[in-house]
Amino acid sequence: MVTLSDLASFGEIAAEDDPVLDYFLTTDSVQRIESGKILLVLGRKGSGKTALVRHFTENNLREHGKPLSLRSYPWGAHAQLVDKGASETEAYVASWRLLISIRVASTVVRLGRSKYTDKLQGLSRFLMENFGTTDPETKMILARPKLKVVGLSIGPQIAGVSLGSITFGDPSRERVLGLELDTLATSILRDVSDVVAELGIKRLFLHFNELDQGLDQLDDTRKRMLIGLILAVRVISGSNNLRANISPIIYLRSDIWEQIQFSDKNKITRTVTVPLHWDERSLKALVENRLKARLGSEVSWDQIEDGEKMRGSQLKLNHVFARTFLRPRDVIQFLNEALIIAKNRGGDPLVFQNSDLNDCREDYSVYLRDEMNDEIQPHWKKWTEALTALSKVGTITFRRDQFVEAYNQVKTKDNTMDADAALDALYRFSVIGYLSPSSGGGSAWTFRYSDTKSEWDATATRLKVHLGLKEQLKLKEQRN
Repeated sequence: MVTLSDLASFGEIAAEDDPVLDYFLTTDSVQRIESGKILLVLGRKGSGKTALVRHFTENNLREHGKPLSLRSYPWGAHAQLVDKGASETEAYVASWRLLISIRVASTVVRLGRSKYTDKLQGLSRFLMENFGTTDPETKMILARPKLKVVGLSIGPQIAGVSLGSITFGDPSRERVLGLELDTLATSILRDVSDVVAELGIKRLFLHFNELDQGLDQLDDTRKRMLIGLILAVRVISGSNNLRANISPIIYLRSDIWEQIQFSDKNKITRTVTVPLHWDERSLKALVENRLKARLGSEVSWDQIEDGEKMRGSQLKLNHVFARTFLRPRDVIQFLNEALIIAKNRGGDPLVFQNSDLNDCREDYSVYLRDEMNDEIQPHWKKWTEALTALSKVGTITFRRDQFVEAYNQVKTKDNTMDADAALDALYRFSVIGYLSPSSGGGSAWTFRYSDTKSEWDATATRLKVHLGLKEQLKLKEQRN
């Protein structure tokens, strides 16, 4: 007998806190990343980026190794490593290439621990001489005052002169610093590539994890640094001078990607990027994977709910999905809230009833509002004034002029967003959608979370608040 009484929860909303590998759902994104042709994985917070990193790095250490975590990364120290001889866009490519080369050197030394080759020994010596360990912390690699050039099979040279060391922060060397960094990175990558081939590894991946941690607020320097990282990854992945394949992969929030501009951005987006999109079918599969792992391999969603339709003949899961941004984190949170309600109600066997999904919506709405605050607040400090305006309007669907009037009443002097800009921003983060003509005649609501290619229509007059915020903003479905 299947009963919700045997289910502790649907899991944690943060993949780093969850045994996600027990019920990981393999999607098309996995195959595309494994192909080695992908440089960038994009998705909103909670869309599954960390789960993907864990899937690769915890299941296949030989090819994927440890993720490169940028939590607590010294962005300020790295910002000083500017290549004065490169264009503004490429000013940080050399420093990122060096960081990546040292991290993959550490990986192959670990993988080749039971073997002996001259190049493995040389890479090990380079790491020990500079860091005192073959597995240095990422945040320490470029924060040192000096790097000794030792152990490499072909020592880096500049204008025929061997490079004995690199000193950071030396004003007399800043004109050649970029060239020194790039030359050293090339030598390390050459030796790493040879070792990868000797170890019989088809492709060595390096997954950049927690990159978002230091990039909530992008000033011009951070933007250039991020562009430099992307270009460095592309140079390494596309190199024809390496004996084996080395594939760094960047996982990045889509709202951060939207803030940077450079000449090849569109090409990268269309050719070597995986956007993480979920739909109702894949999210149902994700939920059922968790049920099977915890309640039995034959359990399905239909067995844990009573089959009654929600108001308007809506299926229970569709009711849940309509209040999310179609991302795993939201669905898990909603079902966990509903599970608490159901267990307090009791029953034998215990299955979801309509009341469970209705009664949990207030707590879920608080969660969703807090999640949106984490995303939006770094870009727009006063965004909650727009929420206040929406509450003042009072209904889920509303006219543009109603919002403008309410927003202008609550907007403070230090809020730089006028009403038009506010509506644009609210749409970008899927707080609101707009009514637009549909291809088959009639009209439909357009929200960016479900139609990621859509743009804000500044001429739209009929607007709608995301259903997940209804309870938090105390909105009615229509005016009395």
